[in-house]
Amino acid sequence: MYGIEDKLLAIAYSLLMLLLAGGIRVVAGTFLIPAGLFALAWFAFTLLPLVFLFSVPINSLAILYILAAVCVFSLSALPFDWQGGLRRNLTKSLPTAGFDSLFLKVVLYLSAMASASLSVVTMLINGFTIEQVMFDLLRTSGQYATVRGMVGLEYGIIGILNTMFTYLCPVLGGLRALAPRRKWFFVVSMAPSVFKMVIASSKLVFLVSLCFYLSGALIARIYAKQMSLPKVSGLPKMILGAAILIPLVLVSFVSRFAGFDLDNLGAIADPLLYDVRSYTLGQTYAFADFFSHTIGYPCATFYNDEFHSYGSYTFFPVLEMLGIGKDATLIYEESGWYKDLFETNIFTFFRGLIDDFGVVGSLLFMLVFGTFAHAVTYRILTRTRAWFALAVFNTIVVFILMGYLVSVFSARYAFLTAAVTWLLLNLNERLYRTNNSRADRYPAKT
Repeated sequence: MYGIEDKLLAIAYSLLMLLLAGGIRVVAGTFLIPAGLFALAWFAFTLLPLVFLFSVPINSLAILYILAAVCVFSLSALPFDWQGGLRRNLTKSLPTAGFDSLFLKVVLYLSAMASASLSVVTMLINGFTIEQVMFDLLRTSGQYATVRGMVGLEYGIIGILNTMFTYLCPVLGGLRALAPRRKWFFVVSMAPSVFKMVIASSKLVFLVSLCFYLSGALIARIYAKQMSLPKVSGLPKMILGAAILIPLVLVSFVSRFAGFDLDNLGAIADPLLYDVRSYTLGQTYAFADFFSHTIGYPCATFYNDEFHSYGSYTFFPVLEMLGIGKDATLIYEESGWYKDLFETNIFTFFRGLIDDFGVVGSLLFMLVFGTFAHAVTYRILTRTRAWFALAVFNTIVVFILMGYLVSVFSARYAFLTAAVTWLLLNLNERLYRTNNSRADRYPAKT
């Protein structure tokens, strides 16, 4: 259906995204604006699957479309004076931003404890017991995931608060990424999502939390005037961190094999590898198959056409709250697959975007959204305490990093986390000013 020439063309289009990121670096003076991050992210999201699953055929036009979206998104950065913005950013000081304040530290600790407690409560109200979690963790985690996917679970306000505290932790931890004891705060900020991943087989929560942490760390780098990518010298630390976290992620995968003899882990090696490929590499191919169907090219799966949903997939919670839009299911019934290598019903955020706005309309959306994202970023660079813009920017970065799976704006947690972050930063500034005012009135005795 699609030959080696399509695969090579697709790789070439992916490499052009890296070249585009380099051009953004030259024009803007940094990779760390939305255009640069978007280009780098989709370079990785496309190249890695294309290389590691080289034998899987693909319609290169799908990758060309992604390249077009990256180009349009990048064009929206051109109206802004990034060099001037970087010069104004030099007036910032990370210590005076207050990210390492006692108040935010206490909130971080309390949020971590609240998240862990509410994760356990959520399991209890859905019929699981503490004994099951403690003495039969793998089976319990797998059963929990099965019930969540097939029947659904009761969450209510407990689930909402659990999610809020889980994602608030990495946001606050990321803001302290350049502060003393940063390793300890990374552990504290990621512990709730790791705990939830292990006991509830919720890998997505862990991944979203990691993206929130990286987004917070990026904000800290902006305030510290470190506008370059992390140095290669930090690679060993990243590898060490991955070596610690990967086994925990694999535990989450293994817990799904409830029908297997978990005492014989060698028997699940092949299905485990199949699942890992499906979760990490299948999405690009799934979108390519959907895109082929959309433009009338040969495809492996027949897809339901849900065109002109006008935001129901991309901004589901907003339209639901307003009582408009359609009741869009965010879990697709169709799957992208190839032989015995992978199968996934995750099609990247581009499928929902095309369902909402069409092939051409989605490119227009990328231009409009890109302009908004760059305006928010420019305000952060040129203002000392733009807390609302900072909270929005935090979510925009997560949108970029999670785009390989789904639009984070299709979930309520994105807006809730941004709102709580904004409120906390405003309250933190008020406390900071109050403490400074008291210090001025009552100087320390000498």
